[in-house]
Amino acid sequence: MTRIPRNIAAIGLFFLAATAPAAADQLADIQAKGEIVCGTIGTVPPFSFQDPATRTTFGYDADICQLIAKALGVQPKLALVAGAARIPELNQRRLDVITGTLGWTPERAKQVDYSYAYFNSNQMIGVLAKTGLRSMKELDGKRVSAQTASTSEAVAKQKLPTTEVISFQDVPQALLALNQGKVSGLVLSELMLRDFAVTSKDTNTALTVLDDSTLMIEKVGVGVRKGEDKLLAKINETLVAADKNGEIDRIYDKWFGKSSKFNMPRSFKVELIQ
Repeated sequence: MTRIPRNIAAIGLFFLAATAPAAADQLADIQAKGEIVCGTIGTVPPFSFQDPATRTTFGYDADICQLIAKALGVQPKLALVAGAARIPELNQRRLDVITGTLGWTPERAKQVDYSYAYFNSNQMIGVLAKTGLRSMKELDGKRVSAQTASTSEAVAKQKLPTTEVISFQDVPQALLALNQGKVSGLVLSELMLRDFAVTSKDTNTALTVLDDSTLMIEKVGVGVRKGEDKLLAKINETLVAADKNGEIDRIYDKWFGKSSKFNMPRSFKVELIQ
């Protein structure tokens, strides 16, 4: 048997150790740099939207990012990304987490880990009031719009087999297609549709939500890279604590509840997404 000199063997072990993947500990990295980068969309009020004057991002998702940052003892940084880019940007390490209306789907769960749910969202259909459409059945043979790579797009294609789904880069473009008559309906979260209904009231493009159009109940969580168990556990711990001490209620009421124009009671629990 050929013997390998000890010094050569030692060098080999050194390089093997140097090239082996380090154990994932993004939590420590975030705390070391003093900042957590949260990916959010920025064009979907009241979840995330920008002040036109200051370009500051506000919204429910933005406040969830701030909540997590405070618990970690770091500063929050909101990075605006397109819906389709959320998971790629996270996995390419340009983001630390996703707080950007990331609804759970089996396909996404293969790519990222999800925190406990911090919001439930009904996926529904909005139409222009002037069209007289009152039922989801009336959309048979027509076209609806949805955002590319969104839960809305996926569920529309699954649940509306006789309706053509036209995808757009972002929600404003999908809404514009509806307002211009290029499509007959817009598939989106109920809260965003209700927001559009309020802001468009008494206009030529007044929007109404079809009452029979609940396509699915979507659970929204914070997206974390696979293998970052310490960070995920800390985020879950933070959400549970905020649920118990009333902080989640305060944030929800600010954007969706009694302190908002929606006045909608909270219907979700902070719990494991299954």
